Amino acid sequence: MTHEPSKDTPDVRTDPEAVTTAEEEPIETSTASELEIERKRNEELLNRIKYLQADFENYRKRVSRETEEVVKLASEALVVRLLPVLDDLDAALQHTDGEPAKGIRMVQENLLKALRAVGLEEIPAESQTFDPYLHDCIQQVSDPGREDGAVAEVVLKGYRLQDRILRPAQVTVVKNRGETHG
Repeated sequence: MTHEPSKDTPDVRTDPEAVTTAEEEPIETSTASELEIERKRNEELLNRIKYLQADFENYRKRVSRETEEVVKLASEALVVRLLPVLDDLDAALQHTDGEPAKGIRMVQENLLKALRAVGLEEIPAESQTFDPYLHDCIQQVSDPGREDGAVAEVVLKGYRLQDRILRPAQVTVVKNRGETHG
């Protein structure tokens, strides 16, 4: 029994196009679906790469900020340790005259210059109005010639580094009304 092709079905043995057409249809369908799958996979991989790049950039920025903060804190710790040296130089200048005072003043100016280069600033206190954020009142005095709340004397200079108060200025403050505490 030989199978004869019907008139509706092309004869694969005699018609080469029938073979090609019969084979291409499933290939085109499978290729299109494979392409779509690969396209989606590529999009997912591209999105993952973009997220990883963003994560890495955020990591790099965070490490940079943290490194800057560590350097800043190390600088601050060193400056805080040098403040008593400035105080000692101030005290030495108050009790020394002549040539030795010039030498002490030079050392003090060089130290202040180096500390100012890293951002150290003296907190103004002399003849200022008392500010509890910048000054530490260690004594109140009566002075009829001055207003209440005025800084009468700076006992110990205050300093700030950048925007941060390292040490408030220790001051005596005028208080004419009421009790004064000494």
